[in-house]
Amino acid sequence: MKPIKATLLSAMMAVQFVTAIFMTELLSCKSSLLAVLYTLLTAGIWTVLLLSEGRGEVLLKWLLSVPLCYPVLLYFWHTHFAVRALNWALPGYGRQSAGGAFAGSLLVVLLAALCAIGLLAALARPQAPSPKCEAVRLGIGAGCTVITVAAVLLLTSQFPPYEAIIARV
Repeated sequence: MKPIKATLLSAMMAVQFVTAIFMTELLSCKSSLLAVLYTLLTAGIWTVLLLSEGRGEVLLKWLLSVPLCYPVLLYFWHTHFAVRALNWALPGYGRQSAGGAFAGSLLVVLLAALCAIGLLAALARPQAPSPKCEAVRLGIGAGCTVITVAAVLLLTSQFPPYEAIIARV
């Protein structure tokens, strides 16, 4: 049961992490503060999902989350999420600029640093959670992941087609 639970939690962590990279870019078009708050929230969720009863389980979840990020990243690449999101938020934006990519990379660095701090915190304080705490943690993780996936799918359906964006540029 533990390997299955660890894999599910790792998948939730992967979805949260990769989605945050793209959603912060969209949110920063409207409000940088909102993008930073979303980054902090994602790192907090990621840390809660990472907490375990032993260091081995913490490392297992972290190691499993790394390759599980790849299919999530492929979804965002194949749907051209970043370019379509920017053109939805800022009509007529066109392709991503180097300056915009640099600003977005700062939020990615912040997210990675916060998640690394979460990993260190989970490694420093491994303890067996109570069954009630474990159920709440799983519920929060599953709920946040379902909301995140639903938001991404809903937003993707609202974005302008990629071909129309490229044709304008």
